[in-house]
Parts: sequence; structure tokens; C-alpha cells
Amino acid sequence: MCGRFVRKGEPKKVAQNLGAVAGEENWTESYNAAPSAIIPIVTADSSGRSMVPAVWGFTSSGRGPLFNARAETVDTLPSFRDAFRVNRCLIPASGFYEWRPSDRQPFYFEMVNGHPLTFAGIWKQVGNHLQATVITTKPNTDMGGVHDRMPVILSPDTWTSWLSATPIPDNLRRRLPSPSTDGTLSRWPVGRGVGIIRNDYPGLIDPVEPPAIAQELF
Repeated sequence: MCGRFVRKGEPKKVAQNLGAVAGEENWTESYNAAPSAIIPIVTADSSGRSMVPAVWGFTSSGRGPLFNARAETVDTLPSFRDAFRVNRCLIPASGFYEWRPSDRQPFYFEMVNGHPLTFAGIWKQVGNHLQATVITTKPNTDMGGVHDRMPVILSPDTWTSWLSATPIPDNLRRRLPSPSTDGTLSRWPVGRGVGIIRNDYPGLIDPVEPPAIAQELF
């Protein structure tokens, strides 16, 4: 899953990198974006790409926000299939957090080359605002021992097809459940302060020395 991520960078530069011709004022930095927060997403129409605000997570009856959709079922589940067909978006990020299940140690992940990430997302209109969710897939080896899911990370050559208001080509649909290439992500342990949603400052991504994993003695 992907439940927390980081956005950093200057609005103009981020917009240029994504090819967004409007909406750079909707870019804000965050070192601890969490579900239900307002996040910037990139959509496209006949006038080009725009960066627009959206609530992270689809509303659901009797449950929390649906902030992740599985790549394997996003095109068939009633909660997501209509949005996946015609309302796809880019969700820009700099990195993301995951927690190791054995001891709940948080880790921060980003590209080895330091480049920004672009998550595959879908959106829908609810009243007068948008809601968006991140599509996830099986992990690559960079996630080993930390989590069994990771965000779908789109390369720039797929952005135009992904943002098209038509069903995506079969070749891209087949690639969607595949994780990023091994060795493209770096990771390091970070402090447990990231687990508190109200914490949002650059120091959250600083590396720490993690506690040793306790082992049972027989």
C-alpha cells in the first residue's frame, strides 16, 4: 500500500517537469502527506495538462477513504472501474514511506537518481471537488522485507497514454501490475515521528539508526 508520501520542489519547476500548463499554484510541499489531505494531481483535457487539488481517497460507505487501488483489480471493482476507464491522473511525489511489519520501523523510499516520482492515479468528481487514489502493485526487490505492495510508478513515456480520456492501450494495461525495475529505489530508516499525521517538516526524511529486530531464543 501507499499511505504516506513526500512532495518537495519549486512549483514552477514541478509543473514544467510534468508538462502542466496551468495550476502550478496548487503545488505545495509536504513531508507527510496522508489520506484525506488535499494533494495536487495532474489531469489533462483539450487545453493540455493541469495541476489541480484533490482529496486523497475515494469516499466509501462505512469505511475510511479508499486511498489505494490494486492494479490487478482496479479495472473491475465497482469502486474504481469507471474512474480507471476515463479519469486517470498523475500524482507527483518525491518519495514515500512504508512500515516494516516486524517492528513497525518506518522507511523512506525515493529514486536512486534523486528524480521525482509519478504515481499512477485515478480521480472522480464528488460535489464541487475531486477525489483521487494511488494505484499499487506487487513490490520489487527494493521493497524487500518492508512491504508487500508499492505504488505504480509511471515513466514519462507513458504519461500521455495514461492521461488520455479513453481506455488505456492493452500494452500499458498489461504493464500496470508490474513493479518498477529492481535497483531504481533507495531506502533508509527514518524516525517514528512520521507516524503522527500532524508532523510535517523536512527532518522526517532524515535517516536514523533503527533498533535491532528482536529474535526469539529457543
